[in-house]
Amino acid sequence: MGRQTPIMDALGAICANTRARFCMPGHKGDTGFFCGDVLALDITEVPGADNLLFPSGAILESERLHAQFIGARSVHYTTCGSTAGIFAMLSLFGGKKVIFPRGIHLSAANAVSLFGITPVMLDPVPGDYPQVANARDVKTALLKNKDAAAVFITYPNYFGFCCDIEEIARITHRHGIPLLVDAAHAAHFAYSSLLPLAPSQSGADVWTESAHKTLPAMTQCACVCVGADSLIESERVKRALTQFQTTSPSYPLLASLDYAHAYMRDKGEQELFRVINLVKRFEETVDSLPGFCCPEIACEGVIGRDRLKVIIDVSATGQTGISVRNALLKQGIYAEAADLKNILLMFSPGNTAAQFEMLLGALKKIEKVPGRGVYFSPYSMPPASRYVSTGRLDKYQKVKIEQAAGCICASAAGVFPPSEAVLLRGQVITRETAQYISEAVRNGFEVFGIEGDSITVFRDKA
Repeated sequence: MGRQTPIMDALGAICANTRARFCMPGHKGDTGFFCGDVLALDITEVPGADNLLFPSGAILESERLHAQFIGARSVHYTTCGSTAGIFAMLSLFGGKKVIFPRGIHLSAANAVSLFGITPVMLDPVPGDYPQVANARDVKTALLKNKDAAAVFITYPNYFGFCCDIEEIARITHRHGIPLLVDAAHAAHFAYSSLLPLAPSQSGADVWTESAHKTLPAMTQCACVCVGADSLIESERVKRALTQFQTTSPSYPLLASLDYAHAYMRDKGEQELFRVINLVKRFEETVDSLPGFCCPEIACEGVIGRDRLKVIIDVSATGQTGISVRNALLKQGIYAEAADLKNILLMFSPGNTAAQFEMLLGALKKIEKVPGRGVYFSPYSMPPASRYVSTGRLDKYQKVKIEQAAGCICASAAGVFPPSEAVLLRGQVITRETAQYISEAVRNGFEVFGIEGDSITVFRDKA
């Protein structure tokens, strides 16, 4: 059987049969406008194109193909990224108590305040790398919070570290509640036994995948998946997602998602095998370069790691990860992220052997300088502070970050990337948290949720 791409096929048939458009969008498929030939594929919900909000044709067939391959009960596409999926999942638990790891993504942090969720944050573990949820801590939190309605985790985290998701699912289900997973960085796990366990095989109830992060799909391509034995009905998830979907989804994005899944079903295993072997040789070579190493990392609760995420410790060069990233940028090479000690690289089937060689050549040109101590790790978050319901709070003011201790934060704040929130809207700002934010700014990190040296807080006192 050939590669099955129902959305692409439908889109191609419609465009081949089109003579004139007297419907949306306004460019009418005229390739003389911005993006040229791509505009011919940018259609609205014309007959034969199906409808993302209530699919019954090509979109539904593509969703079913993906669900069948990964072993999910159902899959629901979105062109609004994993953010829409996370909103949909957490909207099902509005007004209830949900257990979270410390340092959830900004999208989850925003969902907490949007849906009036009471968050219970697991205690953080300080370190030079992002931490993962520990099954033991989840169990303890559930025993202390018997009224919790769900557990939400990230799998894998931004650096590719994987928690014991199977054990966490077992613990969660023993308490009769579902496990929700931000699996934005795990879309490729289902295509290779060389990678960690796929969410679909873990016992997770509902999870969201960002195809654009690790598969050959365009930005914003994502899907929400319901586990085969999920405690949550597929229809509930679909209805929830519909509330956050755009009513004008991009058909080029839907076709890109359709193509990416079909490509990976067809060639994913062999392509991932190729890239994983390139990564292994790359890491061995980096370890032989003066000043660089790819460290073996042992973090509490980590039982696996995405081999397509490569961490390079550059501290022995005397430079920071940020300065090395900037030096690579001058050579036209983009790293995923950097901190004071490391750079983070993301690989996928889209990378070639020639690109690996180019990157090695660029690393060899990095200048060695007198070193300095590493003073700040954005992953060593202070413990979560008291959370206050903000339903009746509507008066704001800006205060200097160093003077914000004791105030109630008015919007999520944290370091970008990885966009993990150290503060949620409604959290009381502690002295430790204010110092954390100030240190992040002082050390050259981008921080969201602040303006210069100020942060917006509620006028009401905690």
